[in-house]
Amino acid sequence: MKNNQLVNTVKKTLSLFSQYEMGVYSGNASLLILMAMIPLLMLVISAVNMLPGYSAADSVEFLSRFVPDVPQVQALISNVLENLSRQSGGLIASISALTTLWSASGGISAIQIGLEKLHETQRPGLKGKPAALLFTVMYVLLLPSVLVFQILRESIQELIGNALGYLGMDALARQISAIMQYSGWIVLAAMVIIVILTYAFLPAGKRTLKSQLPGSLFTCILWIVFTLCFSYFIPRFWKASSIYGSLASIFLMTMWLKFMIMILFYGAALNKALEVQSDTKEA
Repeated sequence: MKNNQLVNTVKKTLSLFSQYEMGVYSGNASLLILMAMIPLLMLVISAVNMLPGYSAADSVEFLSRFVPDVPQVQALISNVLENLSRQSGGLIASISALTTLWSASGGISAIQIGLEKLHETQRPGLKGKPAALLFTVMYVLLLPSVLVFQILRESIQELIGNALGYLGMDALARQISAIMQYSGWIVLAAMVIIVILTYAFLPAGKRTLKSQLPGSLFTCILWIVFTLCFSYFIPRFWKASSIYGSLASIFLMTMWLKFMIMILFYGAALNKALEVQSDTKEA
């Protein structure tokens, strides 16, 4: 991509973000996701509690990779998950948690509305709710799925190795085993796939998976970079925790979530900018 084309793409992305007021939708989605956080975590914990070999520390350790490495935020996540784990231990709790699915999908619906605003599409009435519910379930199942992979990774590696060894593909089996050792890359790949599906199918309209790849990669990479920067700078420059006490963790979590959703919308705006440029060239 030439420098002029890159500059034009950046300008178009920023213009689309501003034109369609994505910042407003980011704030709305952040608020609704925070309101739905407890129901969502109830669903996740209820599902994970039924996994063999599970302990509350597993989900705490896993989620700590995705939130900023800031003591206030880490403590908040740990306390919430441990308390929910004690209260969501059985099948009855799982069934009761499912009744919160409608309200928990409110944050996803807010993201859906913002993406539809950007693409100038809209599903009438409640026709968009099934998609929001489906993506809510998909996000909820992501954590148990990755935990299952981590818990059973050695068994999966042995199974694949035996199958490929029986077929005489020992070299391929060793390569796959080496790849599976880097579980962080597998989690990143899962994130990219989820974001691609979100961009392609959550809002109304038709979009190809390939066309949503650039914005999805941009979003996931910037999520990681922003979280690392947030984790580095906040503990060094944030001096209000002694003043606000536990309220500091809620404020920091809200601020981090707001920027994460803004990045999600910037990725969608990038895809839209590339689409507009492509249509202009064809014309």
